[in-house]
Amino acid sequence: MRISSVLCDPELGYVSFTVERITCTRSREGTVSAGMTEQAAGCIHPGTAETLKLLPEEMKKDSCIVIYTDYALSTGTPGEDGGSFTAPDRIRWNGQAWRVVKVRNWQGFGFVQALAVRINEENRE
Repeated sequence: MRISSVLCDPELGYVSFTVERITCTRSREGTVSAGMTEQAAGCIHPGTAETLKLLPEEMKKDSCIVIYTDYALSTGTPGEDGGSFTAPDRIRWNGQAWRVVKVRNWQGFGFVQALAVRINEENRE
């Protein structure tokens, strides 16, 4: 059973959002970052008390959201050759930035569930 019709229902929280995926390549000269930005859509809901239990202790004070989408979100990858890696996806939604920290892959049913914590961009370097 595919739930794509539910993921596209505005009454259940269907919205568009932006996914930023950053790939970093290490070399002797330093690290070079390259970003890719794509549009995605799905249902976004505020995190609940139960959701917070799934997060590491240091993230439990942060605001979080739960995303249900058919877009393959990622918590990042170490890279196969050791010289490059992909950072966790960043979600731009509702005027704020969020970092994906956990993904449950339900692609057999046509979607993924992701937890994301808000990024405080004022304090970022």
